[in-house]
Amino acid sequence: MNIFNRSKIMTIFLMASCFSLPTFADKIVVFGASGDVGKKIVAEALGRGHEVIGVSRSPEKFSYTEKNFSGVAGNPTELSSVQAIVEGVDSVIVAVGGRTATDPDKTAMNITAKNLSQVLAPLGENGPHVVVIGGGMTMHGSKEEMIKNLPPSASAGTPFHALFLGHLSALKTYQASTINWTFIAPPLNIKGLRRGEDIRTGKYRTSTTDFVKDAEGNNAISASDLSAAALDFAESGKFNKLKVALGD
Repeated sequence: MNIFNRSKIMTIFLMASCFSLPTFADKIVVFGASGDVGKKIVAEALGRGHEVIGVSRSPEKFSYTEKNFSGVAGNPTELSSVQAIVEGVDSVIVAVGGRTATDPDKTAMNITAKNLSQVLAPLGENGPHVVVIGGGMTMHGSKEEMIKNLPPSASAGTPFHALFLGHLSALKTYQASTINWTFIAPPLNIKGLRRGEDIRTGKYRTSTTDFVKDAEGNNAISASDLSAAALDFAESGKFNKLKVALGD
């Protein structure tokens, strides 16, 4: 390559770098939009100017007045509902809960993972990016280690036990799929949900190998910073096909 061509290419590169990259996720579906975390995610997405589709069994309960929000009736555990809702969107954020199933494979989290994997499979890497609010306990090295560290209230056979292990089932479902996904493993201590103050700093730390702890060994993040991370990953496609732990 001669000096002229090399200089020309460098000039084009520098000009392009002056402009921000286009947002990856313009149109976002939020499953679990009426839940504690889902509400925070919707607010974060609306604040960033995204077109947001909030999914709920009772969309009439949404009180958003923003023009870029629409509430739709739907259920991510129903395949036909997922098919109808995710068509043509740029990103899907999953913030579903559910504490009724006692079988981890039958939890709302895992059934949702199966439905999204099936519906989006034909699109492969050209499909929307699915960002999942999963479980931080999946950062333990094995299922056995995870069970060993569950809270006392999550004894075997209880829905709470199934909820935790359902996160692991869902992670394995996504890992076996061909779609774009990021599995967020947030701390058990999400400040601003049940205790602590929800302060949005817009900053957080990540790890794909271990829990993210502070100097005192605490593993926590605010609900709003968790939501900011979810939107960051939806917009950028970062951590695609990876599990990522968060901490403040």
